[in-house]
Amino acid sequence: MASATYIRGVRVIPSRRRRPAAFVVLALLGLMLKPASAQDSGSDWAIVAGGALGLYSGAVLGMAGGMIPCSQTYAGASCVRLAGISGGAIGLASGLYLGAEDEDRVVDALRGAGYGLLIGSAAGFTLSRIVPHYGWLDVVAGGGIGAAVGASAEGAVIGLAVGTVVGTVLWRSVPSFELPDAVGVAVMGLAVGGLATWVIRAVEAGGDRTSAQSAILSVSLKI
Repeated sequence: MASATYIRGVRVIPSRRRRPAAFVVLALLGLMLKPASAQDSGSDWAIVAGGALGLYSGAVLGMAGGMIPCSQTYAGASCVRLAGISGGAIGLASGLYLGAEDEDRVVDALRGAGYGLLIGSAAGFTLSRIVPHYGWLDVVAGGGIGAAVGASAEGAVIGLAVGTVVGTVLWRSVPSFELPDAVGVAVMGLAVGGLATWVIRAVEAGGDRTSAQSAILSVSLKI
């Protein structure tokens, strides 16, 4: 116990130097841990929205990516349905997990889908003024496709670029590889890139939470 001294009749107990430092460290940790816990948090509405958007986006991307390749097989429509179901399953699982881990990323995906809806609808409306027999249902379909692509725009754009390059090279170098095949490879790249974006988002959201918890545990053990 610290010894007491008297100054002008007043009893003074000198405080330990480590206590203020410990309180400062604990206060700083409290300030640091609060934002970290709120940064990667999910919610019920984010789970529902992420799952619904992932299901829709994945199904549309899967069907779009498999349409041209499946048309060259005996399966035909069954192949396209299988591609759509597979893509929807991937998007649903990724969207549900993303909504449970990170609400902000679900908001970003919804915002991208909104932009895609506007761009796709505008493109469809423009085509309806130019292309004969292009009606309002086609405009709505364009908006729907734009929303599905916009929900995972980054990966879709990268996949489309890679698929276009690969398809063009094969078209120019392989005699039996025709222009529709090159278009199919480009669209397939768009679909694969979009689906990969959903998976990567979910993995990154879970990884951020795990890293944060590991860092908190490490700091606690050191203290």
